[in-house]
Amino acid sequence: MEEWRTIKPSISLPTKSAFLGGDTLGETLDQLAFQDIYKMIQEDGIRYFPRLTSEGDVEVCIIYEDIDSFGEQADAEVYLDFSRHKDNWIAVLWVVTDPEDPLGYPLSFHITKETDRYLAVRFLEQERIWIHYLADVEAGVMHLYSEAISFSGHETERAGELMLAAYRYDPEKEEAEEMTERTISGEELELSRLREHGFSFYFDYRLMENRFGEEGARELVMGTIFRALWMMRRHPNPQAREAELLLWIGEKVGKNRADEETRLLVVTMTPQLLDVYQVVNLSELEANPLATTLMALTEYQFLEEEAPLENGYIPIAGYEDGTLVHIEWEEAPLLRLERAFAGEYPHRSNPYRV
Repeated sequence: MEEWRTIKPSISLPTKSAFLGGDTLGETLDQLAFQDIYKMIQEDGIRYFPRLTSEGDVEVCIIYEDIDSFGEQADAEVYLDFSRHKDNWIAVLWVVTDPEDPLGYPLSFHITKETDRYLAVRFLEQERIWIHYLADVEAGVMHLYSEAISFSGHETERAGELMLAAYRYDPEKEEAEEMTERTISGEELELSRLREHGFSFYFDYRLMENRFGEEGARELVMGTIFRALWMMRRHPNPQAREAELLLWIGEKVGKNRADEETRLLVVTMTPQLLDVYQVVNLSELEANPLATTLMALTEYQFLEEEAPLENGYIPIAGYEDGTLVHIEWEEAPLLRLERAFAGEYPHRSNPYRV
């Protein structure tokens, strides 16, 4: 028996997990029978997720904004890629219509948690994984299509090794799957890069803190960013792998999707990389792994096109040729942001001036 099979725990299986199959194909799902799916979508705001059936099997659900959005992916090829980050085992489901620009859906399993560990082991044990494509419709959620995928013995062996590495994770030991990292001072950033426009992802920070605490909220965001950058490093499109970008962080007080005033955490990506991902409009932004991953967080609210410098955000990290770049800001480098803002917006109050 493969060693990764031995770490599967015993868990209680759901008793009210209705079956997605021929009877539901083309139908709007009953909200009572499929309350687990409706909860993930409507209450948790999650658009793709692994689902545990009452038989103990694992399947994957992907939810599209509407039927037309799925139509663009109907003839796509689907395959899985595996990795891990610390004690998280990650299965990335790639949906490929254009080999240069596949869509990636990262499924992260926290192996130290029993339910996640069961899901991960069962994921590999199964001869095939059913992928269910669903879409929002006026009456609820419709089941559009399902397909089963499998992976080779070699892929299973490699994925099992990564799972065991996540299970045995020791923060004091070097990790095989870590990205190359380096640290620079903010003074090293070219002025032209500070002036770039980008996409800002807004999150309800108050909700995050209520769920995870202040430190946990920041760890959630940074962990999500890391997974997205890992996906860029493994992206089939060489332009995406070789792209350069900056990630900015900011905070605002504003309205969430429920029109309630709250604290908003902002993560901005510059530049927009529209040419790299062949994005024509914002509805296609999910071709960017960073966008796909950030927008899947429960607390995600909305997207804006912005100049982060204009809003007083701070660039904290970058990505260059597969390397994660940490950016340090001390008093002297912060003066660079202050001067950059003054040069671009000379008649406005400077948010970087202490």
